[in-house]
Amino acid sequence: MPSTIKILPGGRYFPSEGNSTLLEAGLRSGLALGYGCSNGNCGECVAKIVSGEVRKVRHHDYVISEEKKNSNHVLMCCHSAVTDIVLEAPEAQSSKEIPHQQITARVRSIEVLNDDVALLHLKTPRNKRLRFLAGQCVQLGGDGLPAASHAIASCPCDDMNLHFQIPRCTGDAFNEHVFNELKRGDRIRVEGPSGNFVLNEKTDRSLVFIAWHTGFAPVRSLVEHAMALEIPGSMKLVWMTRSKKDRYQDNLCRSWRDAFDNFEYLPLDTNIDDEAINPETLLELLDIKPADINNHDFYVAGNKKLINAFGKKPEWMFLTIPPLLDDEGN
Repeated sequence: MPSTIKILPGGRYFPSEGNSTLLEAGLRSGLALGYGCSNGNCGECVAKIVSGEVRKVRHHDYVISEEKKNSNHVLMCCHSAVTDIVLEAPEAQSSKEIPHQQITARVRSIEVLNDDVALLHLKTPRNKRLRFLAGQCVQLGGDGLPAASHAIASCPCDDMNLHFQIPRCTGDAFNEHVFNELKRGDRIRVEGPSGNFVLNEKTDRSLVFIAWHTGFAPVRSLVEHAMALEIPGSMKLVWMTRSKKDRYQDNLCRSWRDAFDNFEYLPLDTNIDDEAINPETLLELLDIKPADINNHDFYVAGNKKLINAFGKKPEWMFLTIPPLLDDEGN
């Protein structure tokens, strides 16, 4: 039977079962807990057990002071819950509270999803993972290799496995390196994260995600994070591409729709230059009446043409992604 963990001062709850560490269970539930190495070396995940019982499930080299031991402080990355517990622990409330990091990851795989997009899977070191919020970007490369900024396309709940959706773009040195030279086992520098295209975790409104082509990368991260948090409102996803073959993870979106009653998926074949691409048209397709707009949080990721078409509404969240080769005028 899982234990229930309450985090102070935030007041949120999450389940923990088996030998999962407190940190693993919290990240899996979508919480942005404070930590560093996840391996018992740095001490950044020290937290206070206010009530309940925990057990040590992993050795750690970091030495907790006698004063903190006597006041029930433990490393979240090395202890598991035995009973329901109340835990006083650091939790990031915004992107400003996520530290700038630089790590060297290894290429685990490169999967060409279609003619234009490759899925780059990086594995971080076990003792130096990347702490980030869903929707954020990092810089990849450098140290003699081409470099570029890309959105992380995976959930923060799995901080050792970072996914990126890299568009093929002739003339872009980093993208050409991914498609033509990078191989399994190669090292690549990851620096960041950056960006404020992040989820409002305290919302009780329904969520609307709108993506153009590889704008789906940060949107996927946001959707999976919202699912981990079990945000109560409904979710609607619009993925716009020129044709069905360009929706390189269409089956994933359909699986979300089939698995969650409150999830709606609207794939849309369109040309980004189409003057019909505007908020009013999409809201009508999503059956959102003008009077109900304030009951929704909107997240839009695409190139400059899409962002401009939506008028950069101040109450909406926007992320501009690099243009594709044939996105003229961006």
